[in-house]
Amino acid sequence: MSDDKPLAAWRAARSMGRMAVPGELALTKTHVVFEPKSKRAAGARFSVALKFVAAVGSAPGTGRLLSGGKADRLCLTLGDGSEWLFVIAELDDACTRIRERLTANR
Repeated sequence: MSDDKPLAAWRAARSMGRMAVPGELALTKTHVVFEPKSKRAAGARFSVALKFVAAVGSAPGTGRLLSGGKADRLCLTLGDGSEWLFVIAELDDACTRIRERLTANR
């Protein structure tokens, strides 16, 4: 299996300030990758090697309609303390699958 082949993928939106950019969040053997649907979403692409992910969990929604509303978000905390948020309907599945890969990579 190639390291780039997705093991799992979810429709998601990346929380960016007061808006959420729609796209797809994918888990590969070595990375978590977010690809925006629109090329106009400059700066919205996200990719991180699992070795740099310190924690996976959920964060409460902001309540703002254009940023995903009140739904909890997937929160990836990196080793430097930064947090990356994603609105995703299958939150529990994503958390579980990413945690499993983190465990397998350590």
